[in-house]
Amino acid sequence: MNSKIQKIKEIPNGFLFELYSKGDRNFLIIHRKGFFLSNKNYDAISPSNFCNLLKKHLTNEKIIEIKQKEFDRLVEIETNNYILILELFGNGNIILTEKPARKIIIAIEMREWKDRAIKRNLEYQYPPLTTNPFSLSIEDLKRRLDEKEVIRILAKDLGFGGEIANKICSKLGIDPDSKDSMNAKDIYIFFRDIETEFHEMNNINKELQEDFDTNYRIYQISDFTEMEQKTKKIRENQIKILEELEKKKSLYEKNIQIIYENYLEFQKELETKKYAPQKEVEIKGILFNPRKSLNDNIQEYFKKIKTIKKKIEGVKAAIEKLKIEKKQPKEVKKQRQWYEKFRWFISSDDYLVIGGKDAESNEQIVRKHMNENDLVFHADITGSPFVIIKNPKNEKIPESTINEAADFCAAYSKAWKIGIQADVYYISPDQVKKESGLPKGSFMIYGKREWVRRIEMKLAIGVFDNKIIYGPISAIKKKTKKYIVIIPGNDNIHETFNKIFGDLAEEAKLVIPYGKCKIVEKSETYKLN
Repeated sequence: MNSKIQKIKEIPNGFLFELYSKGDRNFLIIHRKGFFLSNKNYDAISPSNFCNLLKKHLTNEKIIEIKQKEFDRLVEIETNNYILILELFGNGNIILTEKPARKIIIAIEMREWKDRAIKRNLEYQYPPLTTNPFSLSIEDLKRRLDEKEVIRILAKDLGFGGEIANKICSKLGIDPDSKDSMNAKDIYIFFRDIETEFHEMNNINKELQEDFDTNYRIYQISDFTEMEQKTKKIRENQIKILEELEKKKSLYEKNIQIIYENYLEFQKELETKKYAPQKEVEIKGILFNPRKSLNDNIQEYFKKIKTIKKKIEGVKAAIEKLKIEKKQPKEVKKQRQWYEKFRWFISSDDYLVIGGKDAESNEQIVRKHMNENDLVFHADITGSPFVIIKNPKNEKIPESTINEAADFCAAYSKAWKIGIQADVYYISPDQVKKESGLPKGSFMIYGKREWVRRIEMKLAIGVFDNKIIYGPISAIKKKTKKYIVIIPGNDNIHETFNKIFGDLAEEAKLVIPYGKCKIVEKSETYKLN
């Protein structure tokens, strides 16, 4: 295959491998019961330890070969340095082994039997081989059919599994529980032409993806922990699935009714098409298998209806669960951004600006978060934060953002406490040096400084997305229509803040420089308070 594994992520009920080959991208979906190629990139869930180890070992590996172990339900995906083994029997298992000794690194489920074990650092041993049904003679089949029920021979001895074994019996018209060597010839001939007999498997990859899509969308509902804004979209998808299933069920029920109402006519028509070369024939808009009797075709429709009913029950249960969880939503903890431990705002030109709160955070900002394309600000007064405009794209920083960063720096300097204007200078990162002997949070500044002079002490505090935001007036006005403007002062603002900000009042009080201020402006939204 020579496909490179670019990414691996865990998705509901499986794992997604993002593959690249000659510029083409595909997705290989692997789970405990099978695998298939998909054209869809599914959303990830929180990765397990197993997924993290897959990523560690298999990312950037090239897939050399994917092969089945003889007739066993066992598939090996070989890369340059590893073999990923899929045991597709029982509850299924996925085992990562190291070449060339097949030493086990990790498995979804560690297991132990009398004759072998799936354990870390052991050499992987194959399970006992099942008999290859395509190498059996008629005599072998006769002997087995005299000893056991046909379903047990097909499902266990020959490794087809229960579902396929039942389908073989149905296609041949054999009683699954019978012990009759007379069936040996029919089974033997069936095996020789099994690909034709199972023509419905020609689109197996598409069918596997469709089933996975249905289960995936059901999972999105049943494991619903999404934020409220996603609820509508998920519910619409689920209702769409339900409508599609109900429509298909109604069609099959209607087909059965029409067949029964015109039974003799359909029976005669089907008899004339008995030797049709195609696998399906259409009679009066209804599809039939010409190799089966009319009654068998009717039973097939009943089976399809039964399967659809189970899926409908599952979807309805998932929707009902969504309703319950919507009434009692789970709290979704938003991930805290790295810059939120500092003072910060987004400028009116969408630049991130961060500032220190104390000597410790000043030290962190300069040492860990200052990069060569940034701009650094400091007020010309003892007791000033270091403030940095982050510039990852190395663009020309607009004058408006420079002025906003200077206002921010001045507001959180000691000039606010004293109640005076402040001068703020800004420099490039290479002008900031940490000399030995300097206390924490203090740095030497070398070279020419650019200045923003006589800055008035003003700050805006607002609410955006149910969170407190604060910073220069122009930056906050761009983000929200809910804000106030403060200046240095000694007003008793506790009651006023409680009225304006409600549950967010305590958070708003924390951003007031030196804990004291006077409100000089309210936006239209807050003028009634």
